[in-house]
Amino acid sequence: MNRKVPRDFWGRRCDVATICLLAGAAKNAKWYEMIPFRLAAAGALLLLLSSCSSDSTVPSDHPDTGGDLSDVIYVGGVNDEALDRMLDGTPKEDPRQAVVVDSPDLSTPLPQASAATFTFHLASEATYVPGLRRRSPPSKWQRAVHALGRFLSPEGTAHAHGAPYNGTAYYLVISDADSKTRLQVFTPETSFTPGAIDWQNLVQAPQPLKLEITSAFFEENDVPADGGPFVGGTFPFSIE
Repeated sequence: MNRKVPRDFWGRRCDVATICLLAGAAKNAKWYEMIPFRLAAAGALLLLLSSCSSDSTVPSDHPDTGGDLSDVIYVGGVNDEALDRMLDGTPKEDPRQAVVVDSPDLSTPLPQASAATFTFHLASEATYVPGLRRRSPPSKWQRAVHALGRFLSPEGTAHAHGAPYNGTAYYLVISDADSKTRLQVFTPETSFTPGAIDWQNLVQAPQPLKLEITSAFFEENDVPADGGPFVGGTFPFSIE
């Protein structure tokens, strides 16, 4: 009667004593000795899941810039990481976050001779809304927590362009009649005057033009759940 001889991983014969020894070692392994292996397995699983989902697309109602942010004009203390975080989210409709353009008067053509200064404000700043609480900059403790979270995050070192931004910022996009993006501005200010070259680019663009404004509130470059981004509005105008 033929009997199958047990062998190890390398094909070597194993006697009964060896098999019992290995089985006992596995059975008696301490739970804390298994933790590093379980953590490694969990980490590998998370890495696999993240890589599988990295190519998925998320619907967005942001202005269509073709994904090119190389020409964005950054004003004040904002930076590209904050803008990336804003564009990661889908803009929400909130009447309190709607933008009101104060000047120039976009109902009439703007003169070509000099660049217009676009000035605006949020609707919530014009009237009192019961129950609306204005956001204040995060405390030192909150900033420390966010900094620690970014340090522990795999994406924490992906950007290092300036100090983290806190507060409200606005993303302005002007496109022409052919839906081609002509000007992009990311600013904490509620007014902006295009430079001479940018203004001439708008003058020579197919008319009419369209100004789109999106806003968000940032804490250490991150957009919290209630911080937006928010649809500010779309404002057509022309230059003659």
